[in-house]
Amino acid sequence: MTHTEFELAILYTNRQKLKEIIEQLPEQKLLHIPAGFSNNVLWQIGHIVVSNQRLIYMRSGLPLHISDTYNNNFKIGSDPKKWTATPDIQEVKDSLITTIDRLKEDLGNNIFKSYEAFKSSGGFMVSNHLEALTYANTHEAEHTGSLKYLIKVVG
Repeated sequence: MTHTEFELAILYTNRQKLKEIIEQLPEQKLLHIPAGFSNNVLWQIGHIVVSNQRLIYMRSGLPLHISDTYNNNFKIGSDPKKWTATPDIQEVKDSLITTIDRLKEDLGNNIFKSYEAFKSSGGFMVSNHLEALTYANTHEAEHTGSLKYLIKVVG
């Protein structure tokens, strides 16, 4: 197994587990923002997907495989308290897996030719789409922890 295949396996397994967790939550728990929190379970899930898309596709100069509305609802700095309409919950759930299937396909087709490098909040450089995949897994792990805590709080 190559390093990229390993990173994809981690990503896919994590996304499968997240989907299983949120499939069991009723809509009101997905959307509830508890006192002291700035977001909800649905935002955490959508943010995971958007961040991966932006880190890998956008910085590679490629189109995202999510809508502009989806991107705007869940990108960094967005706020579920300011949503004008509830995002499509099924779309968010499905995107956990469909975006990874697409990423696998796109990696296999070698569509990633350039990358806009950046310095992460931790202070290290992310220089290409494969490093971005590793960084995205780290980011998703952080949000998975936040998500699990949030789920405990909403009950």
